[in-house]
Amino acid sequence: MPVESRTSLLDVMRARGLRMTEQRRTLVEVLECAEKHLDADEVFRRARERDPSIHRATIYRTLNLLKKMGLVDELDLMHVAGDRHYYEIRPSVFHIHLVCTRCGAVEEPGGPFWEELKAKVRRDTGFRPEAARMEMGGLCRDCQSPEDAIRA
Repeated sequence: MPVESRTSLLDVMRARGLRMTEQRRTLVEVLECAEKHLDADEVFRRARERDPSIHRATIYRTLNLLKKMGLVDELDLMHVAGDRHYYEIRPSVFHIHLVCTRCGAVEEPGGPFWEELKAKVRRDTGFRPEAARMEMGGLCRDCQSPEDAIRA
């Protein structure tokens, strides 16, 4: 997942008046250290490694709370891994999730495309975008065969 300059999730939670328990702090550390999108089971497993007393219900309740507060996004990533949902700290920049439907790899390009899209939306509709979440399924470079290139 792209590293962006953003305020620590813990700092944002404190600023919004959330009580910071050790278990919440553990969950946030897991999310902030994640190199990939994690489903709730993986969040729980990693949190349990740090704090064996943490309960699965605490993970689900905290993820739901952070989702409602707009601090964490829940993604289905094209359901390539079944019905699991994945979590990421809400990014401060627009990006797209490109999900390989063959191997399940996820890429997150950002950059000028989003700035151009935001400007076009504002110009054409008067709407001011503040957040966007997009997923696109297809084949990553490693999974494409010569026949796939012909079909493109």
